[in-house]
Amino acid sequence: MSGVGSTKHAFHTWDVEVARHPAATIPAEATAVVVDNLGLVARFTAQPTGDTTTITVRTTDPARDFTIELTPEGTTLASGSAASTPDPELPAEAFVRLFGRLDPDHTPAVKGDDAIVEARRRTFPGP
Repeated sequence: MSGVGSTKHAFHTWDVEVARHPAATIPAEATAVVVDNLGLVARFTAQPTGDTTTITVRTTDPARDFTIELTPEGTTLASGSAASTPDPELPAEAFVRLFGRLDPDHTPAVKGDDAIVEARRRTFPGP
């Protein structure tokens, strides 16, 4: 799978599949492409919430670290080193769905502060 069209197809396929199979996930190959481009996605879709904080996120499968900077004016998401103990740690597949597709009924177990994931649903409502 390569290219934006293929990853969009994977997400739309998940949209349909999850209606029949609640445990459905986005394929690992598509997840790997999207997780490495989330900074760009966040730049265009993040909504200011009025919060001011820094959140560190670690993903698994693939393992990645991110820093989310929230200000009253906006949000940035950058890849890089997370704290030794990230605020939340969750599967990369779930993190990419946080951008508009990670509803409470389809959220896997989160290590750390799962309230942060809930709050970020407001920041990243999706395109």
